[in-house]
Amino acid sequence: MKAVMAMKIGNLGMGDLPVPKPGEYEALVRMEACAICNSTDHKLLMNEFFPGIFPIVLGHEVVGRVTEIGRKVRNFKPGDRVFRQRLADQHVPGGRSCWGGFAEYGLVSDEWAKQGKPYGSGALPHDQQKLLLDVEPALATGMVTLMETLDCIATCGAGPGKSVAIVGTGPVAQAFAMFAHLLGARPVYAFGRRADAKARFESVSHADGFVIGQELPAEVAAIVKKGGFDLVMEAVGAQEAFETCLKLQGDKGRINVYGIAPHSKPYQVDQKKVKNVTWNGATEGRAQAKLVEYVKAGPVRLEDWVSHRFPLADFQKAFDMVAE
Repeated sequence: MKAVMAMKIGNLGMGDLPVPKPGEYEALVRMEACAICNSTDHKLLMNEFFPGIFPIVLGHEVVGRVTEIGRKVRNFKPGDRVFRQRLADQHVPGGRSCWGGFAEYGLVSDEWAKQGKPYGSGALPHDQQKLLLDVEPALATGMVTLMETLDCIATCGAGPGKSVAIVGTGPVAQAFAMFAHLLGARPVYAFGRRADAKARFESVSHADGFVIGQELPAEVAAIVKKGGFDLVMEAVGAQEAFETCLKLQGDKGRINVYGIAPHSKPYQVDQKKVKNVTWNGATEGRAQAKLVEYVKAGPVRLEDWVSHRFPLADFQKAFDMVAE
């Protein structure tokens, strides 16, 4: 099978791998579509995240269709559409998988059957779930980031009576701002360095304000003076973004770090010792039902989160477009 791989630092290629064989609790899945993660896939390509040997099979924002199941699988059947099939390192001879979604085939694990739990049980927050929405594959890949960000910001406590600051301008920051607003938080401000992102934030997130640069407008300075934003989301993965979060945190606010800093420029020791800082990710499976509610009701349009579609063979063009 074909797989998009980082062959060496900064160099992409198309590799050939054996199709993985599902174990007794696994299902084989044929990839329908995989999206590029602006941050993670680039950092893996540059050996700045989970540094290690090459080649690396990239991709985690992936959806596919089950083609074969192991003998003890109970919750998946051929034809089911699922999120997040992946490969293990053992499936990449001489290399490794991070997480291997850009391969024509991958595996999902029926953890519920393995542990004797009901499918979708909250006791097993698992991201390899069946799709609850019948949408085209490209739009389904966009649901991965939306589920991540919705689960994260909801878990962090965004809601009525809470002020929220989002540091960053990429898709994760945009989604955080959108969901903070939908969850009832007010005010919601975004902070970034790119003026061209302002229109995007206004169209998809309905943020109350978009601040460029380090100078704080009067209304933001007033919030900081009164104790800071209740919740500050670091959505970049950079020392500089963290420093901006500290300015917005004030005396009483809480920072949640969602971004992943590059291996060569990690968060500083002093930054990790700051009080009221949480370093946590997300559990996508918990958020799918709520996301589907938003999509069906209208405030979230999946079409807003997919810009281009390419055949797998045009991987280089797609990655170049993201880099630019």
